[in-house]
Amino acid sequence: MSTTVVYPIGYVSLTTGLSAHVLRAWERRYGAVQPGRSSSGRRLYSQEDIDRLARLKKAIANGHSISQIADLDDAELAGLAGSLAKPRKQSIGVASEAPVTDLVDECLEAVTSLDNEALLAVLTRAELHHNRKSVIENIIVPFMAEIGRLWRQGQFRIAHEHLASATVGASLSGMLMRNTDPMSRAPRILIAAPAGQYCRLGALAVAVIAQDCGWRPIMMGADLPMEEIASAGLKTDPQMIALSLSCRLDNPSVDSDLQRFGQLHANRCPFVVGGAASSAYGDSIKAAGGKLCVSSDELVERFL
Repeated sequence: MSTTVVYPIGYVSLTTGLSAHVLRAWERRYGAVQPGRSSSGRRLYSQEDIDRLARLKKAIANGHSISQIADLDDAELAGLAGSLAKPRKQSIGVASEAPVTDLVDECLEAVTSLDNEALLAVLTRAELHHNRKSVIENIIVPFMAEIGRLWRQGQFRIAHEHLASATVGASLSGMLMRNTDPMSRAPRILIAAPAGQYCRLGALAVAVIAQDCGWRPIMMGADLPMEEIASAGLKTDPQMIALSLSCRLDNPSVDSDLQRFGQLHANRCPFVVGGAASSAYGDSIKAAGGKLCVSSDELVERFL
């Protein structure tokens, strides 16, 4: 009979200071440790696993990336214990940074701790090392998708989702405002999320991408009736309108709202519709005279 002592993930999280999510991500993505399993499938860690995780955490604190050190053996990790990571060579004008998967993990770690300042710091650092489209596509989108998955599984509370959404919204708003030129003569694009669409993150992301493509975004926010969007279009005379549909796939009023907008807008300028829920309304978008854009690349093609 084995007398080896094993520990559940909660104990390991408290001992190492690494969240349960990070422990699972390091195992799943990088194979950093391979804990055993109980008869019911619960992870069980040995003391050797805990020691290895502590070494990995210390190495990361010294600037090493988990993706680069996860496959090192214990002796190699011990050798990194007191060493700082050496800056990687890079081309002029190209910044170096940890892989985006590491940054997504850092974002999730911050949300696990309900630390909005830490989350904003990760997003700000990401913007310094990656172009804004990459930050949106490769960090913010998978991060928010993971937030939704963890919430549905009961691992995150509503407070976690709200903190993540508010902080990401602040980050995207900051990106937008830092590049706003009130004297710009760039073509205008009016951006809104229609009534029943309460998430403004998709609209903000569209605004940032449009701005990078040489447009001047006019942000109208979320949950705006189609009559108000059409009226704003008359007032501001944009060269394009973008609508964001990101939630409530089962909302029967979306089809009629799109039809109503098509009638009110009367093809005064092109309009595009995107967002996580947009593909469910492709026929209605086409009938209203709009264009469906299911990816940021398609949006860029429309903007250029």
